[in-house]
Amino acid sequence: MEKIKLILNFILGFIILTGFYFVSSVIIKFLHVPLSPVILGLILFAFALVEGIIKEEWIKTTSEFLIKNMAMFIVPFMGGLVVYKHMIMKNWLVILVVIFVTTTLMIIITGLFVEYGLKFLRLHKMRKNHD
Repeated sequence: MEKIKLILNFILGFIILTGFYFVSSVIIKFLHVPLSPVILGLILFAFALVEGIIKEEWIKTTSEFLIKNMAMFIVPFMGGLVVYKHMIMKNWLVILVVIFVTTTLMIIITGLFVEYGLKFLRLHKMRKNHD
């Protein structure tokens, strides 16, 4: 009985995570939002968690599985490195500059997003306490 509950919980979590990706893809397609479906889905998912629309227990099993098996998602990337080694060696400087610039931008954007998110949470808690 416990295994069935675990399997159903995993399936529910997978459906929820996939659903957020699907909804964000639809939003991007019809509203032409300049974001990746993964990023918009993550924003919607985080909002749903904060607001209590999604319970952590619903996605915990699936999230833990995906984190434990993250290396499985890196294997295709490593295979691509081997196949395209000659192109990488030819353009290594451009690749390094792009990696440096995009990493720096992502760190800055993430910091600003977290700062804004924390301000939003504080304001949200103050409104709840005030009401």
